[in-house]
Amino acid sequence: MNYAFQPQPKPMRVHIFDVEHGECSAIETPSGELILIGAGHNLSTNWKPSDWLKSRNQRPHCLVLSNLDRDHLSDLPSFEPGIRPVSIKHNNSVSPDWVENLKIEESGEVHDSIKTALHWVRNVFTGESINPDYGMEKMFFYHSPTKFQDTNNLSVVTFVSYNNIGIMFPGDLETAGWQEFLKDQNFLTYLRRTNIFIASHHGREGGYCKEVFDYCSPHAVIISDKPVVHGTQDHDLYSQHCSGLDFSGTNRKVLTTRNDGKITIEVPSTGSYTVYINQAY
Repeated sequence: MNYAFQPQPKPMRVHIFDVEHGECSAIETPSGELILIGAGHNLSTNWKPSDWLKSRNQRPHCLVLSNLDRDHLSDLPSFEPGIRPVSIKHNNSVSPDWVENLKIEESGEVHDSIKTALHWVRNVFTGESINPDYGMEKMFFYHSPTKFQDTNNLSVVTFVSYNNIGIMFPGDLETAGWQEFLKDQNFLTYLRRTNIFIASHHGREGGYCKEVFDYCSPHAVIISDKPVVHGTQDHDLYSQHCSGLDFSGTNRKVLTTRNDGKITIEVPSTGSYTVYINQAY
């Protein structure tokens, strides 16, 4: 009897990079494409996502502009033109002119990274967005400027799921933004399915909302941030909400890039997922 060869389904791999007070995560999708969330870089080590992409000879298929702030976009000019993504995801209810005016009002200028993002939104990615399957589930949520007038609460929240393991990336969402989302039953559905929760606003107190955990019971929370220098970083608000992950007999509820370096989550098509810390780039 002849049996046709059935290739093993690929895993989903999620990398949370150590970019200090910034944001950069990569999702290697089961279909082989790459989704990048944020394009921040590490100022101390000079690690940049553009260099990582070039070393892999891979363009991101989608780049999520979760927050149009400099720390989320600092390496974006290096993407032009060779590794510009195939598509972007952003809060399309936010006007580029509004962002530009806000940045000028806040600091008197618009950083080159934000200029690049606004150029993409205005002039490059103006047609219908590309929305492939990626072999996994994904969903995006964001608020309208009719509800909030700050970039943090207008963050794009990204949810990805594979093999019934859900991971949520909430950008810089703050308490008020969380509370507004808790009125949305669709959002609550995804929140309930979240196993790995990336802390919003780099784990700062301003991004914490206790009521979120009435619906979400994650195994662990991951914080992407630089060493503690502010009181808003120095707290233990999240561990009470997590069941924990086993690391050689030690139960870890909160992981941080400042202590654990690059963190990788590998989710196979069947069976249990694994979290690796202090990963080489």
